[in-house]
Amino acid sequence: MALRPRLLVSSIDRLQRLAVFDAAARNGSFSAAGRELGLAQPAVTRQIQGLEQSLGIELFVRHANRSTLSGPGHALAAAVDNAFTLLEHAVGDITDVDDIFVLAMPPGFAQQLVVPRLDSLQRALENRDLRLWLYDRESELSHSHFDAAVRVSNAAWSGYDATPLFAEQVMPVATPALAAQLNLDQDSSAKDVLAAPLLHMDATDRPWMSWTDWLQSFDLSLTPSRRRVEFNNYPTVLQQALAGRGVALGWSKLVEDLVADNLLCIVGPVATSDRDYQLTWPTRRAGAALSALRGWLYELVNE
Repeated sequence: MALRPRLLVSSIDRLQRLAVFDAAARNGSFSAAGRELGLAQPAVTRQIQGLEQSLGIELFVRHANRSTLSGPGHALAAAVDNAFTLLEHAVGDITDVDDIFVLAMPPGFAQQLVVPRLDSLQRALENRDLRLWLYDRESELSHSHFDAAVRVSNAAWSGYDATPLFAEQVMPVATPALAAQLNLDQDSSAKDVLAAPLLHMDATDRPWMSWTDWLQSFDLSLTPSRRRVEFNNYPTVLQQALAGRGVALGWSKLVEDLVADNLLCIVGPVATSDRDYQLTWPTRRAGAALSALRGWLYELVNE
């Protein structure tokens, strides 16, 4: 059987450049990457330029006082982060010092439920570092490594175990001021809601309920002639709702605090899908951190 050749010296050099690129992408600046790696900023710049030249693409868009990831840069940053995470876990498997727990979740779940309670979660995980990975589309989970993930599903996932957290229950929400202006309240009909300005999220490859799904629960459909703007993630939709720019869909657990604080109010009926928010993890993977996370999430969703 032919043996796979070892990496060439040029490949090793590229791996070093990828490490510098990873630091620059995570920190948001070449100077911060240099501080993390113990390199001068010009050295970081040379490494990034060398990587761009070897790949034949521009990874950063240069501005007067800053640099931001280009489209290909974002794609490479995600791939490099995933690859380095796999390496960290591989090293942990052979040295028994894997102290990083990777938790994947949708941005809305993270922003509304986890990040405000991050200190509590870190205490539950004790001596492990926590890496939150926010994914936008279900397909991202199929090609990435994680210790556990929060997903919305009604189906088993081959190679993974799961435990349900709460059912997907969705209702329209708006600011009290906009609700009063539109004459909407908790007893309004779905038809009343359809006449209001609706805030949309791109539903491509996303398992959770969209306005189309919600309206179908009440035998209604979107008005074809109405123009609309779609946003690419749920936190942005919530920001627009909080700014009074329209009616958004709200997931029961995700908007509870906003409703309790009177920042948003429910303006129509609740629709329930056959899906659950669930915690999933690779089969046969156990350990204190996973047990601690499961206990923490159980308390969170049952507060």
